[in-house]
Amino acid sequence: MRLLVVLPLLLAAAPPMRAYAPGPGAHAGHAALAAAGLPLVSARAPVALPAPANRPNRVVYGYLPYWTIDVAEVPWAYLTHLAVFNVGLNSDGTLSSTSNWTSVAAEAVALGRASGVNVHVCVTSFEPDVMSAVLASSSRRETTIAALAALVSAYGADGVNVDFEGLPEERRADMVTFVTDLRARVGEVVLATPAVDWSGAWDYAALADASDGLFIMGYGYHWTGGDPGPNAPLEAGDLWSRWTLAWSVADYLSAGADPAKIIVGLPTYGQEWPVSDGAAVPATATDDGWSVTYAEAVVDAASAGRAYDTVSDTAWYARTSTRQAWYDDATTLGVKMEWAVAEGLGGFGFWALGYDGEDPALWAAVADAAYVPDDPADTDAGGDTGADDTDPPDTDAGGTDTAAPRPGRARLASADGGCACGNTPGAPAWVGAAALALALAIGRRRRR
Repeated sequence: MRLLVVLPLLLAAAPPMRAYAPGPGAHAGHAALAAAGLPLVSARAPVALPAPANRPNRVVYGYLPYWTIDVAEVPWAYLTHLAVFNVGLNSDGTLSSTSNWTSVAAEAVALGRASGVNVHVCVTSFEPDVMSAVLASSSRRETTIAALAALVSAYGADGVNVDFEGLPEERRADMVTFVTDLRARVGEVVLATPAVDWSGAWDYAALADASDGLFIMGYGYHWTGGDPGPNAPLEAGDLWSRWTLAWSVADYLSAGADPAKIIVGLPTYGQEWPVSDGAAVPATATDDGWSVTYAEAVVDAASAGRAYDTVSDTAWYARTSTRQAWYDDATTLGVKMEWAVAEGLGGFGFWALGYDGEDPALWAAVADAAYVPDDPADTDAGGDTGADDTDPPDTDAGGTDTAAPRPGRARLASADGGCACGNTPGAPAWVGAAALALALAIGRRRRR
């Protein structure tokens, strides 16, 4: 709890968070919440899932944080890859919190082998100074690579997930070198990469070539420190800012990233805000919001009345006249998964496993989207890039309703507007992550 005590002093010295767009990333924020002893957990216990009719032949990449579900409860039959989150990175290149991996690695690898799922250890850094210290030094890079290779080798794992958030621009080339050298030692390497590269630090084309996949963290386009809106909008119309999943993928492709290496990361969490008018879309926040799990949001929406934003393909509800939440469920995620496959991308994945309470409807949608019957023999990471887009152009200017989504849309969209995704510029990433942890903690107390 010491983190929460010192946060007011830290935030007093930082610029007002609401003045910034975007906000801190979900991985960093949720990890800070867990470190503060207030982990975001599902509102219901996981349930037994039926086996899918077919194994996926598109990538289905899941992050397993240490605070959600046990390894045995992972929906193994629906995945192709699992990243065990997390071990930390120190400025001298050594690793921290390795017990998050060593305590579950043997079981995870054994279950992964039995299910045909590749298991990765996830190394994280949310501190630009730490990343700079390691990436700028060949000896420190080697220290990190050797330590990660030892963790992979000791348990017979398949590779490493690298989750560096707030990468400094001056480390752009060093990051490519690090990934190239790491992959040569550990087998597979998948990177968590930003929805919007504000600083120009990410060489998408070179990193795609050097790695086995770029997991776009396609969430946080609206964040808890801003006004309400879709967490992972597919399109923008005239209602939302131009930064969307479609925009992010187009940005990666225009930078030269191999589409077969792109994994669209989707959220199994939503966000709720205190607002002046819960029925208004878009609404205005009266204070910082907080994260809610998929499982919590589905229950609340059933009680409050689920609405559907046809522009972004996102669900929302007003829990009271002054509380509004935006979230993704089986229907909205199904649209976005099918879109990713129709775009000819490598696949899709989730932050984070366990938040959904293993909803059978969600995993049925995963099974439908991840298996393409016209190419059943294709089980490589890239997948078939020849999916057809037969849908007419979307001419909807905006608005919300309670109707079902328009499935299968694959058109890339762009519109003008502000943004609310990625890492907060102008303040260290750890300040943003800590601030989000405080907001989440306050929000959870409010909910109770």
